Amino acid sequence: MSAAARRTQTLLLISCAFGALLVPAVAQDAIVLDTVTLQGGASEGTGTDGTLAADSNLGVPKQSVSSTKGAGSRLESPQPVSVIGQDQLDLRNVQSVDEATRYSSGVQGQKFGNNNRLDWFNIRGFPANEDGLYLDGLALFSTAFATWQVDPVLLERVEVLKGPASVLYGGSSPGGLVNLIAKRPTKTAQGSIEVGINEYGQAYTALDSSGPLDAEGVWSYRLNTKLFGGDYYADEGDEFRGLIAPTFTWAPDAQTNFTLYGSYQRDDSNNVPGFLPYEGTVRPASYGKIDRKLFTSDTTVDEFTRDQAMIGYEFEHSFNETFTVRQKARYAHLESTYALAYGNGYVTPGGSELARIHFRTDPVADTVTIDNQVEALFATGAVDHKVLAGLDYRYYKLDQSQAVSAWNGPGGLGTALDLLSPDYGVGQPPLGAPYIDNTQTLSQTGLYIQDQMTADKLVVTLNARYDFLNTELDNRLGTDADEDEGAFSGRAGVAYLFDNGITPYATYSRFFTPVLGLDSAGTPFESGDGDQVEAGIKYQPTGFDGFFTASVFDLTRGNVLTNDVAGNNPFQQVQTGEIRSQGFELEGTVGLGNGFSLLAAYTNFDLEVTESSDVDLGKVPVAIPEQFASLWVDYAFQSDALTGLRLGGGLRWNGRSYADKANTLEVPDYTVVDASISYEKDNWKGQLNASNLFDKKAVASCQDANSCFYADARKVTASLTYSW
Repeated sequence: MSAAARRTQTLLLISCAFGALLVPAVAQDAIVLDTVTLQGGASEGTGTDGTLAADSNLGVPKQSVSSTKGAGSRLESPQPVSVIGQDQLDLRNVQSVDEATRYSSGVQGQKFGNNNRLDWFNIRGFPANEDGLYLDGLALFSTAFATWQVDPVLLERVEVLKGPASVLYGGSSPGGLVNLIAKRPTKTAQGSIEVGINEYGQAYTALDSSGPLDAEGVWSYRLNTKLFGGDYYADEGDEFRGLIAPTFTWAPDAQTNFTLYGSYQRDDSNNVPGFLPYEGTVRPASYGKIDRKLFTSDTTVDEFTRDQAMIGYEFEHSFNETFTVRQKARYAHLESTYALAYGNGYVTPGGSELARIHFRTDPVADTVTIDNQVEALFATGAVDHKVLAGLDYRYYKLDQSQAVSAWNGPGGLGTALDLLSPDYGVGQPPLGAPYIDNTQTLSQTGLYIQDQMTADKLVVTLNARYDFLNTELDNRLGTDADEDEGAFSGRAGVAYLFDNGITPYATYSRFFTPVLGLDSAGTPFESGDGDQVEAGIKYQPTGFDGFFTASVFDLTRGNVLTNDVAGNNPFQQVQTGEIRSQGFELEGTVGLGNGFSLLAAYTNFDLEVTESSDVDLGKVPVAIPEQFASLWVDYAFQSDALTGLRLGGGLRWNGRSYADKANTLEVPDYTVVDASISYEKDNWKGQLNASNLFDKKAVASCQDANSCFYADARKVTASLTYSW
């Protein structure tokens, strides 16, 4: 059967399954479900109470803030948004942002398995962990090894915006972005203390306390803290995280809201296993397969530390029913050390010794982001307008050096590791002189405008934005560089809201994304750019609680970095590449009644490198599956005797991917099972979670034949929460 035929067959099967889910639900009488209120704040663009509708067990939020930079109906927005609410985060005991995205369409989280250094995710086939991570609508841009990571204990919900978003946010991943919505102070006193431990012996405790500070409720606060630590699943190494995040809100009246927040986070751990050969992970080597728990670094040099601090504010004031102004600003600072001996293939083919490279970098990053907005609500005849105009500024500075040890014989740029009899204390040769030693800065100023026009049931959204960019390089090893450029982004979307809850929509977008680095002549790279056409259907039932999306898209990104093979300089990159992503996504969250809820997602891409000077021309980019799917079913017992008991279970299927640019090395697909059980009574809740319940041993992906990464091993976590 041809690839096209397989895709058609798969689409028909999934469409039938999706339809089967809808038909009985539509046919039944209206279901009355309990209401779950997700608290937010003015920063969410939902007003001072920030309430989102969510009235099934899993929560079915009807609003999002990411696709229009303000509160808006998910039906009316011109792009699809997956919303992972507080209930889902708690139900699955999510401990990282990429864990949160496991059951969303279009986004592939944890593509390199478990990682304590950053959250990895691709959206519509494009990496988004560096230029697609946002916190409350402000970018957490990163590059090289200076990486931000936000703990879910600080989050109210996670929104995944699919498709280009530079028209509102400036340069970002073409596939979309992940916008993290932080917890904010509440008008009523509430809080929780949670303790937990997993099967590896890692334990944590977290505090979430919020409420008014005065009798009138003008001042309110929220305090989140967490301590986490213990050994992880590998043979060697442990992890520690400590964080504290206070937040204060001043709301003297219903029209004014000012929130000041800060956070400090300290991470200190060893590096997780990885960088393993294809032979020995995907395919058995002469000695079998490498143990998933094998620690591949060297304890004498291995280190990962990060000190991450942020301080910011959000201000909103409504002058009247027409005009509202907002300003958000944040400064963030990061200092990190990333040192390890990582694998680089076998010393000799067919042997059991892993060549390693001793590597170290100590990046320091600073970023300032400011967003100023004016919103106007008015009508011209029969057309209602919601106009958003703004000016934002982003500054990012990275001071870094990178070094490896000198050649050490057959072991490579480090001391080799015998995979059958590992010795972690042999030491590594000293580091050589840095091969990178520079300071890079990115300054971006953007002017944007959006007009969302509604005429009866027709909604038209038009956007335009222009950015002024400057990139500078202070190169301590060579030539400095300074480059200015401008970039235009645009979006036009249309949707029609039928009375039965069905909303067809279509969108066209143009985008750009900054690219840091230099070509062989010492000239800074230009921004990547491209466009996308998308169409789909959203469905918000009127008779029961649910939300469904089905979308098809055609997305192309140009100015992609590719190795200069044609110029006989394969270690230097040139900006001649292009990647095209075509595909469709299906996602639905539905309350089935009688205590049952369901979450389903399916993604099918056709990814292709359409321009390149390397062997990947016409091939699928490495480490990216073209298909993946998930299903979660949740049941809350309804009988009086078992009220408070809740069961959940999920399946996650990850399709095949490739380990080399020529697509000759295939990484097989795999399926894992997750489960959850909880019991809640009065102020107490006990919960047991298992990810990869049956401990499926699989390879998540390979970057090349020497860099493969196992998917997460089974992790069972028990937790106990007291709430007030």
